Amino acid sequence: MALVGNIQDFGLSDFLYLVDRGYKTGCLHLERGDDAAVLFFEKGKLIYAARGDGKEEGNVLVQLGKITEQQLQQARQAHSNGSNGQNLSQAIVSENILSQEELQQTLQTHIEESVVYQLFGWPDGEFRFEHGQKPAPDTPVMPIPVAVEHLIMEGVRRIDEWGRIKDRIPNTDMIVRFVDQPEKAKGVKLAPEEWRVFARINGKDTLATIAQKTNLSDFDVCRVVYGFATAGLVEVVKKPTAAPRGSGDAPRVKRSLVSRIINRIEKM
Repeated sequence: MALVGNIQDFGLSDFLYLVDRGYKTGCLHLERGDDAAVLFFEKGKLIYAARGDGKEEGNVLVQLGKITEQQLQQARQAHSNGSNGQNLSQAIVSENILSQEELQQTLQTHIEESVVYQLFGWPDGEFRFEHGQKPAPDTPVMPIPVAVEHLIMEGVRRIDEWGRIKDRIPNTDMIVRFVDQPEKAKGVKLAPEEWRVFARINGKDTLATIAQKTNLSDFDVCRVVYGFATAGLVEVVKKPTAAPRGSGDAPRVKRSLVSRIINRIEKM
């Protein structure tokens, strides 16, 4: 029987801690409005995560420009013909399409930045943990599972930074524009990541659009723009047609509910 609940009552970091402590294998399904995500764990460690229903399969590697469609088909063919039960990731490595190190770095960066860390910002959302559920064999799982402790520490750190950033940048629908002519900032020393964002500022694109065009996470773009704004180089304004967004305080956690969830996870 699946474990269900709401992360408003039982935080994501708490759930990850118990999955790690309990050495659990299974899939955590998360839903919030039209958004959804899946996180697959093996013996307490993360092996794959995706937004939506998790059926990206190897296409994510093509979308990231790491392999071609032809190489993906080559790996899928090797995977389907294999007799040793290798998964798609193992086929990609054995076919010399990517090294294990490059595949690990690509998948881990994408999974952490585009999926996991963004979920820490959800104030609520329904969750369902299916014990024992594993990703499909043609899913590109990480060759080396990621320790949950790392995800919790980085996710919590980003929540703290988001709290500071959102004082000036409440959401990614905001537009960023130069306070003065961009040539005024030529003397400022910028890191490569900062230049990528700087070059996309045009006074029309939202922060979300800049993130998409630079292939950076929303968090990284907002962090960079926050630095620009603090230095007086840019200002962040609402879209002309954007409606004001309200916010409400979340109700207090019900300890009895949390205790029941903890007991259910530990007994799985």
